[in-house]
Amino acid sequence: MRQLARWVALCTVAAPLTAVAADIDPLFKAFGAETPGCAVGLAQDGRPPTLRAYGSADLEHKVANTPETVFEAGSVSKQFTASSVLMLAEEGKLALTDDIRKYLPEMPDYGTPITINHLLSHTSGLRDWGAVSALGGWPRTSAIHTNLDVLHIAARQRALNYPPGSAYSYTNTGYNLAAVIVERVSGKSLAAFSRERIFIPLGMNRTSWRDDFRRVVPNRAIAYDAKNAEGFSQDMPFEDAYGNGGLLTTVGDLLTWNAALTARKLGAFVTDHLEEQAVLTDGRKIAYARGLVRGTFNGVPEIVHSGSTAGYRAWIGRFPSQKVSVAVLCNVASANATRLARDAAVQVLTFKAAAAVKPSAVAADEQVQLPGTYIDERMGASIRILAREGVLKIAPAAPDSKRETDLVRLAARRYGDGGAEITFTTGGAERRTADGEVSVYRKVEPYAPAAAELGALTGRYASTEADATLIATLNGGRLVLTPANRPSAPSTLIPLARDIYLEDDGLTTVVRGPGGQVEGLRFIRPRVYNLVFYRTQD
Repeated sequence: MRQLARWVALCTVAAPLTAVAADIDPLFKAFGAETPGCAVGLAQDGRPPTLRAYGSADLEHKVANTPETVFEAGSVSKQFTASSVLMLAEEGKLALTDDIRKYLPEMPDYGTPITINHLLSHTSGLRDWGAVSALGGWPRTSAIHTNLDVLHIAARQRALNYPPGSAYSYTNTGYNLAAVIVERVSGKSLAAFSRERIFIPLGMNRTSWRDDFRRVVPNRAIAYDAKNAEGFSQDMPFEDAYGNGGLLTTVGDLLTWNAALTARKLGAFVTDHLEEQAVLTDGRKIAYARGLVRGTFNGVPEIVHSGSTAGYRAWIGRFPSQKVSVAVLCNVASANATRLARDAAVQVLTFKAAAAVKPSAVAADEQVQLPGTYIDERMGASIRILAREGVLKIAPAAPDSKRETDLVRLAARRYGDGGAEITFTTGGAERRTADGEVSVYRKVEPYAPAAAELGALTGRYASTEADATLIATLNGGRLVLTPANRPSAPSTLIPLARDIYLEDDGLTTVVRGPGGQVEGLRFIRPRVYNLVFYRTQD
């Protein structure tokens, strides 16, 4: 312990590098005294870290952000939950291959066991509890959920998104359940366990968990939504579910954590398993490890994770080959913490010269054939392809969306979309990410349902899995779904194709019986693939 304390002191005492600070200041010029903002930490090869802060922590009381300001780190938190589980595994108190029902007997038997390892790698197939709750009108932070509430929601689900281990689907449920397992195995809450085993030994003195959102946390930044015509409004995570997120920390403490992982201060077992990428049942290795993501940035290997909860945004990353560590924490939803962190990293990283990309011109026939609306009926995604001035663009399917991104033509009917590639096929498209994840889209023709068709969909629909009832009505020629127990949260369905509607961030499809009668509504979301609300008697 004395050696660990000496190491912590060496990592945290020295003054920042002003030259690097001057280089990164322009990256944060959008944040000032009248706006929320960010804090950033940058360290390289054991040299004293650069710690900077911009904007306000509290607009009402005119409190500035500082490097000591406490932010919520969103899903950056997951690596701390995973580390706690791995510590228990190393001690033989649980095994990563254990069926979760050994510790969570409330969970259903889905035929194929869900293991603890599935929870930590997002390969469990479990529906995301926040997405399920949102279907009933109560999205994340609108109700005071606890981890036991999450367990109750998960235990109601009669189906999975896919067989455990066969695919990857990001789901907060796994990490909330992992937090419950830590408590049941260790006899201590995740907050107490990680404080005693991680935060205190490493000297992360400003780090804790938001396990009680009412707790007073000195120097905590208030989170804000993106600015609108009336200014900024608070957007705080008023919930007690944690382990999936909820870490309260500073950029300095996150650099201390990164340094501990680099120096393997948690031991070889925990560090190696934390960074080990998951392998699916078909043998494919994915980018996600256990609370961390492995990949490359401009050809440089990176180990990273981003975070987003309410108005907080976060990113933490390491570039081991160049011994660079970066952390960014922000208290406004419009901040792109990932881009800011990588732009800061560029100041000290050395890249190999990349081959120049020379996309070929878009063929005239592709400008005519490819535009349209495409839907992914497995994950509930939808996109529009547009052609403007000889360039193909990708946009959300919602007709009022203003977001458009240029596609880079790589070859005939094949385009680059950021870190992914889209290949247009007969009647659709496939989007493949760098780690092999594939989304299959079907091109659909524009469809305008008749009033009588919409009228046939009105009525009440209920789901025991979501523990909710939805009331479908017509308003101004549009079909509107309103939660029976939350009339202030209606949503409008936008027709994309026959019996397929766009709603919020996913698809809603009509379930019909053998005679064509309406039997229910199927909700398909990126984190809930297939949840049906069945029609009930009015």
